[in-house]
Amino acid sequence: MSASVQVRAAKFGHFVSRVLKEARERGMTIEDIVKATNVSSATIYRWRSGDWTKDPRASQVRSFCEGLDVPVEVAYRLLGWAEEAGRPQPAEPLALEPDMREVARRLRDPHVSEAEKQEIRAMIRYLARRRHEGGD
Repeated sequence: MSASVQVRAAKFGHFVSRVLKEARERGMTIEDIVKATNVSSATIYRWRSGDWTKDPRASQVRSFCEGLDVPVEVAYRLLGWAEEAGRPQPAEPLALEPDMREVARRLRDPHVSEAEKQEIRAMIRYLARRRHEGGD
């Protein structure tokens, strides 16, 4: 494995470890994580340990990030994909309404307690799963 691949694998492994830790702090088990991301536990553990010689599949990286509410652009950057030709480029950010920008800001704010962040995420998940009820 070349040095640059080793560095990228280590950086991405650290990222995966941090994301898994945050998911566990929110009460998720590995089974919950697999279900939320559609990425097998074997793949997740291989990523975490940096035990790969060819790059992860972009679709799996995206699914992992989206399933755990982390920016896919961070993973892409750690994998060096933004700079390499032929690799996925981060999507253009969506224009968010002011209230959604405030929610995103609070989730990134290190001064907001983890408990409050968990409440915000739980409400977002609730709203995302809620069936449209007549007239709302």
